[in-house]
Amino acid sequence: MLSVLRRRCSDLLTAAGVLALALACSYLIHANATLAAIVLLFAVLLAGAYTRRTQAIAASITATICLDYFFIPPIGRITIGAPEGWIILCVFLAVSLVATDLSSRLRRQRNELGARQMESEKLHALSRAILLSTGGEDLRRLLVNKCMELFGLTETALFESATGEFYRSQIHGSIPVDQLRATALDRAVQRDSDPAHDDLTIIPVTLGNKTFGSFGFRGPALRDVAMQSLGTTIAIGLAQAQAQEAGYRAEAVRKSEELKSVMIDALAHELKTPLTAIDMAADMLGHTRNISVGQRDDLLEVIQEESRRLRRLMDEAIHLARIDGKRFRLERETVRVDELIDAAVHSIGDRLSGHPIKLDLGSHVPALFVDRELMVQALKQLIDNAAKYSPARSSITITAAETSGLVAVSVRDQGQGLTELEQRRVFDKFYRARRDHSAIQGTGMGLSIAKEIAEAHGGSISVESQFGQGARFTITLPPAPVRARVESLTSLNKPA
Repeated sequence: MLSVLRRRCSDLLTAAGVLALALACSYLIHANATLAAIVLLFAVLLAGAYTRRTQAIAASITATICLDYFFIPPIGRITIGAPEGWIILCVFLAVSLVATDLSSRLRRQRNELGARQMESEKLHALSRAILLSTGGEDLRRLLVNKCMELFGLTETALFESATGEFYRSQIHGSIPVDQLRATALDRAVQRDSDPAHDDLTIIPVTLGNKTFGSFGFRGPALRDVAMQSLGTTIAIGLAQAQAQEAGYRAEAVRKSEELKSVMIDALAHELKTPLTAIDMAADMLGHTRNISVGQRDDLLEVIQEESRRLRRLMDEAIHLARIDGKRFRLERETVRVDELIDAAVHSIGDRLSGHPIKLDLGSHVPALFVDRELMVQALKQLIDNAAKYSPARSSITITAAETSGLVAVSVRDQGQGLTELEQRRVFDKFYRARRDHSAIQGTGMGLSIAKEIAEAHGGSISVESQFGQGARFTITLPPAPVRARVESLTSLNKPA
């Protein structure tokens, strides 16, 4: 009702403007009928170009009446005395209506072209956002939010048929789930009017003969062509996201297979040496008759040492497999740093016999809240790595200190050190520097295991090195909470 009243007022204002122009021609410039007809016709053209159709028609009728009343004899009356007057009025009215119709058509075409250009720009912006997106669920969220932003919508919802997932611009949206599914199946546009909300429109999201889902929105209505283009653009975005996800999955499978192949090759290479030594020692014990007690003890020691080496290799492989598969759970407890270092050094055993250990522990190093077994394994990998790459009888320095509220445990060797490229890759699985493949035994799993364990505890691992001057590996961890430290200290001080 209010909108109708507004339209009527607009019609009256347009007619009043034409009347004012006629009065000005009659009383201010004293124009004759020809000049007045030209001026009034120009006013009608303006009304047709910039107002609604009803306003333009009202302007044409008002201009005809004013021309008769003010300029065609008898002046001052809406009557026509001569036949020429009828001809003038009829021609003027016809020209006014034709001009009004042409102006209205031109205006509609202009408005339609403007709307098309604006819609094209919005669709281009949406396409550009899709191309710049990284894909995955972020792209689907982007589609929902970007459409609402670009097209001035109040609510949007996206349904993806391939996954059955819904993505909404509002957590508790009002767009019905059933209608979204139905539109994806029927591939037909749905429009609903709701007094409590803005009008609802649901469009199918299709690309060629393939349906990717449906898209619903509340807000200003879009033209059919614009809705079809919007559905196609969203379908392209979903196709891109699905293609990227398929590519990621294929790449993950390829890397997993490659990792397994590298792991098997590394283990096979490392297992050959101890197995060969065990086989030769056992063969000598079994087939050599004249063997002294000393030789027998030496051969047994070889078998035991190589057996322990095999066990270390298998333990590393099992730890790495558990960490890669996320199948380990941290059994945390409060542990002093010196206890972890002692356990790690003791577990390495004779392999450190040629390397003096220098300890530099701060006076007030906080305890750690960690999985004791895993953290000993991580420190063991760093110390064992230092022993492998250090010259015989060179010392290994282990330090622990609190820095910036964190506990840092470092292991420094006096080996050849690492280049910048090696420092960037030293924590990669199975990575070994080329110069180490023949001279030093190992699979390249140790530092990767240490890195995964440190990160699982919320810490980090780093390396500092200059080629030719050794390397220092540092594990940085958050200290144990104060309450845990107090409880641990209390339990230690209790009488047995």
